[in-house]
Amino acid sequence: MGCRADYDLPMTTSFDGTELAAFLKDQEISWLTEQLVLAAEEDPVVRARLSAAAGVESSADDARTLVLEAVADHLPDVEHEDIDPLHRVIDLIEDLMEYGFEDEAADIAGEARDLYEEQFGDDGSEHLDRLHALIEGQD
Repeated sequence: MGCRADYDLPMTTSFDGTELAAFLKDQEISWLTEQLVLAAEEDPVVRARLSAAAGVESSADDARTLVLEAVADHLPDVEHEDIDPLHRVIDLIEDLMEYGFEDEAADIAGEARDLYEEQFGDDGSEHLDRLHALIEGQD
C-alpha cells in the first residue's frame, strides 16, 4: 500500500485545476462518483480522505497505517520534485480533524511524531513542526 509518489509517475505540466473544475461542474453525479471511486481504488490517501469525509470509522486506522509507513520510509535528505509523501499524509491527518476524527488524528500525529523523533531526532524539520502543531492544537 503506497502513495502516488511511491510509483513515481511525475507530472510534466503545471496544474491549476481551473479547466478541470469547469469540466467537472457540468458532469453527471454518477460519472463523478465513479471517477472518485476509481481514484480511491488507486490511491490509498484519497481513499482514506474520502472515507473520513463519509464518516467511515476504519478511515482513521487506514490513515494511521499510511502515516506511520510514510514516516518509516521518509528520507530526510531527499528532496521531492512533485509531492512530498510525508507532507501529503500530514495533510491527511489535518483532514481527519476536519471530518470529525479529532481524537484519532491527534493520536496518529503523536505516534508519527514519536516515530519520527526515534528515527531522526528533533531535527527541526517542517514535518516535525507540523506534527507538533497538530498535537498542540488538540490540547
